[in-house]
Amino acid sequence: MKKYIYAIPALMMACMLPACTAEEGAEPGTDTTPAVTVYTYEPSDENLNPDNDVTVRFATNSATKEVAYLVEKGDDVEAFLKGINPNGEKENEAEQAYVDRVLQNGQKITVNGAESVDVNLTGLYGPYVISAVAVGSRDRKSMTFTGLDWENVTSGTFHYRQTFLPVSTRVCNLQVCTTNDKLFRIENAFGEGYSMKFELLDATASDEDGTYTLFRIPLQKTPWKINLTSGGPYPIVVEDIGYWQGDASFVTGATGYENGMYADHTAFFRIAWGADRGSNIGVFSFETPSFFIPD
Repeated sequence: MKKYIYAIPALMMACMLPACTAEEGAEPGTDTTPAVTVYTYEPSDENLNPDNDVTVRFATNSATKEVAYLVEKGDDVEAFLKGINPNGEKENEAEQAYVDRVLQNGQKITVNGAESVDVNLTGLYGPYVISAVAVGSRDRKSMTFTGLDWENVTSGTFHYRQTFLPVSTRVCNLQVCTTNDKLFRIENAFGEGYSMKFELLDATASDEDGTYTLFRIPLQKTPWKINLTSGGPYPIVVEDIGYWQGDASFVTGATGYENGMYADHTAFFRIAWGADRGSNIGVFSFETPSFFIPD
């Protein structure tokens, strides 16, 4: 694969809900005990970074007037619970003490019965626990979110050579996630704030240049848009050919469509470039490989 790299001119990639039966409190306005449910989503605001920012939805029932929520590092939550329940014999006591902690120290949200309130949490690095208690109940609901942090592996140049883009190379860093040594990204691969993540597989292949580790590229955004004969402009997104085809076998062996990284961190990418048309992704380019060349 490396022989193609040096040919680059001037060294210029609805969930279904289960059926349920009617119970007391299931009809609007008939709930007897305050309750809240917590959901997390990738932020829709393009100014937020899904690596470290998360949208939290607090969904309440008709008996709820106020919700308290607390965001703490996972280690701190574990230490608090273990401090009360060191031998595993006071689990309920520890949980109720943490309910008090949320009610006393948490942020408060006023609601008018059954509502959904979204809150953006930003700048989270590492594992966090997001806890919520409906005031008037003793039931804590929680979700976890792990904010990604990165450290540099090497600097280099990313070459993606696509004629429909305004640029074809980018000087950037290859980085590895501090909490997952198989997760990498090319920082700002497509411009400021548009990095490209990829995750190594436990699989290798070889060519005339040596052995390379295979990896996957999940669906990710770029800053560009494109007009197609079907309409537009549509946001341009990228993913590996296996995700595009819904078949991992396209990228889990030496198929000609795989992605790979050599021991020196030189990497090649078979990227499927697609137009996000809302209901589907229309791939319009996938033949031209892209490369990261370390300094």
